[in-house]
Amino acid sequence: MLGERVIDALVASGAVAPERLASAEEAARNVGRSPGWILLEEGAVTPEVIAAVLEDTLGVPRVDLSSYAPDDAALALVSPETAVARSVLPLFEIDSMLTVAIGDATGVFEIDALADELGMEVEIVLVEPASLREALAVHYGPAVGPEPAAPQTSSPPPIAHAPQSAPAYESGSPADTPAPQTRAPEAISVTCAGEIDLDVLAVADAGKVAVLVSDILEHAVGKGASGIHLLPYKDDFFLAYRIGGRLENIASAPLCLQAALVEGFKAYVRLAGVPGTSPALGRMHARVCDHELVLTLSAVPTVSGQRVVISLGVDRGLPRDLSALGMPEAERRAVQAMVERGRGMLLVCGPVAGGRSATYYALLAHAALAGRTVYSVERSVEYEIPAVAQVLVSPGLPVGSSSYFAAGMLQDTDVMAIDSMHSVDDIHGAVEAAGLGKLVIATFSGGGIVAGVRRMLDLGAEPTSLAAALTFGVGQRLARTTCPKCMQEETDSVADRIPGASPATVSYAGAGCANCGTSGFAGLTGLFEALPFTESVRAAIATNASAGEIESRAVAAGMRPMVAEGLAKVEQGIVSAEELNRVLRFAE
Repeated sequence: MLGERVIDALVASGAVAPERLASAEEAARNVGRSPGWILLEEGAVTPEVIAAVLEDTLGVPRVDLSSYAPDDAALALVSPETAVARSVLPLFEIDSMLTVAIGDATGVFEIDALADELGMEVEIVLVEPASLREALAVHYGPAVGPEPAAPQTSSPPPIAHAPQSAPAYESGSPADTPAPQTRAPEAISVTCAGEIDLDVLAVADAGKVAVLVSDILEHAVGKGASGIHLLPYKDDFFLAYRIGGRLENIASAPLCLQAALVEGFKAYVRLAGVPGTSPALGRMHARVCDHELVLTLSAVPTVSGQRVVISLGVDRGLPRDLSALGMPEAERRAVQAMVERGRGMLLVCGPVAGGRSATYYALLAHAALAGRTVYSVERSVEYEIPAVAQVLVSPGLPVGSSSYFAAGMLQDTDVMAIDSMHSVDDIHGAVEAAGLGKLVIATFSGGGIVAGVRRMLDLGAEPTSLAAALTFGVGQRLARTTCPKCMQEETDSVADRIPGASPATVSYAGAGCANCGTSGFAGLTGLFEALPFTESVRAAIATNASAGEIESRAVAAGMRPMVAEGLAKVEQGIVSAEELNRVLRFAE
């Protein structure tokens, strides 16, 4: 079932905690709805996160609907009323599997019901909502009503860039910066077709393909593209550029020719040995059209072929320090002291798009500045730090992150680091390194430090060994900062319901202005909690205690919960009470 696959991917990525899913499943049974819709209505996930899972994890393609004419036989399978009610357009049917286009990623939770109604399997592609409405009007005529209302989720307004005076996370990294919450869906518009000739692929000459790769890179840079996409679909594949936030179709060719171009790009970034049946990730510096660029290639095998994205970025320089990320002085001093002199595991926990990688790089930079030798295992390199040995792990290679980490322990380094531990093997490696007297900086997905530790135990970490290894923990999330140009007192806020707040607490929110793009927000800041793992806290972990028990001992040990720091930022006018509630859910 497609909906179940999406939910499984959300849980696997850390976007939805298992306990949150269990609660949603129970609520869904009571009201007779999909757990996915419950998660959306509760604000546990956003349409943007679902779209990312569909495209990046499940390989669902995003296509230009104007390039395809639905088969009459497929249109006949779905009644006009059903197509309009569920906002789907049938495209084609092969071997009792119907492919339909949807314009809203949240519509994936309606697909299983449609499959049950039709008695056949249904797969999806993503398209622009406006083009879907137009196509429905063309193919189903008067059955199409007014533009459908957006799903009732808790999706907030878009995020604007932060002014120089406000501490905020940098935009641009999908791992650390939430996507704008109401952005227009991307679409492939037909422009510049024919400027790149893909016919040379029919010759399958390695030299000519290499020249074509260089031509594409130069053409993309000349047009100001930030990314190059090779998108397989049905019988063709499309070469598209990301320009100004949109995908523009540059050229297309028969799908059978795509493999040669994919291998050409892989060879360019030194990934020639990775088979097309495995995902691949590669990164390199290149000079293209007198521009110094960082190229990152990601390839994922899909049912249609390999989906390849090559990002064209610039060197981002050194990461921002902890104070610039919004960490309060007391927590910052404690963390920096741990980095400079500590041993054991320094664990950074945060949800997907919670900013934990930005904190990770800030810690690596501080360790290097303090004169410590650092070895870092990473699944994506956001910053290059000259004094740090950074290892990029490609998912398509037989050597995984745990093997690279184990090799690093033989490198005579002071600090071992791993960004985004995924498996129990990663955790065991970090615990082993901590046991050898090294400082281990590691990140893990979790709503906070206690939730992260509890998830590590649930994943299979040995409680006694984990407890002995943990020395210091940092939990964090991201909140949008209030625009200082249009901030005004909230007349109807939840400020007095923030734990620890006084009845006189005042909250300020942005009304929307030209400075913030009418969103009311002007950047991002971190909400942090810091926990020294005392003997009492370690004892609870060693006995595999519940999250509630670990939490109570953590607070007793001096941990200031994120909501307390959030209250301070509400009182300072940095974050509104409503935004704090969106992030931490204290007034549900």
